[in-house]
Amino acid sequence: MSIKLQEVTYVYMSKTPYEKIAIKKINLEIKRGEFVAIIGHTGSGKSTLVQHLNGLLKPTSGTVSIDGENIHSKGPAAGQAKRSVGMVFQYPEHQLFEETVYEDIAFGPRNLGIPEAEIDDRVKKALSFVGLDFDKFAKRTPFQLSGGQMRRVAIAGVVALEPQYLILDEPSAGLDPRGRDEIFSQIMNLSQATGITVVLVSHNMEDVARMASRLLVMKDGEISLDGSPKDIFADYQAELQQAGVDVPPLTILMNKFRQHGLPVDATAITMDVAADSVYNAVRRG
Repeated sequence: MSIKLQEVTYVYMSKTPYEKIAIKKINLEIKRGEFVAIIGHTGSGKSTLVQHLNGLLKPTSGTVSIDGENIHSKGPAAGQAKRSVGMVFQYPEHQLFEETVYEDIAFGPRNLGIPEAEIDDRVKKALSFVGLDFDKFAKRTPFQLSGGQMRRVAIAGVVALEPQYLILDEPSAGLDPRGRDEIFSQIMNLSQATGITVVLVSHNMEDVARMASRLLVMKDGEISLDGSPKDIFADYQAELQQAGVDVPPLTILMNKFRQHGLPVDATAITMDVAADSVYNAVRRG
């Protein structure tokens, strides 16, 4: 079970003087349960790529399939496949519009014809997953919440649809450090609790290194690197710089230690692992 792209190319304003190839000949398979992060310089094709994963964009050429179903074919199966993908855009709180938090989260399931009793259960679960207390927040207007709380309500609205795949395009954009940490903590909790497939577009390399099990690096509309975050950050720093991507400061520090003769683990991607590695290296002398 997976999302699969085969030879996918997308051209904006095709056959006009302004046409631009956004992504080209992408071959990619994202399997159920993976936590995949996508990074790249502005204009590298990240957002265009993820908008193909649920059919928001149709490839100029190539095919996109979800669990074996071509999502641009005719028939109910294609529609069902697309509905298995939930999408959270940048600044999703701008899409909030109902009078209460409850009604905003219930809007999507209600449009799918879900029975009211089940909708109530989904809203409660969705709020719990994003760390908001149902009794405290359900009847409040979303427009009087903090930025981080509004962002979590918007994500809860997608979670309530119970997608098998969750696509998040810069979900922490514009948030302060506390709000960013809250959002990413809840995304990690959701991934671990449900086994949902997560595809995260982010510019924060530390968050990517900490959360994702697989990393895609985009450059000029193509996937230039595909592997584990710790291996890519440790072994492909020149390629990352060519792609306009910053290497995490922790990786730079660990490589500096190695250059000065301290045999630390250059693949360490969390402070705890790095601290243990430095401590052990110093003890060994």
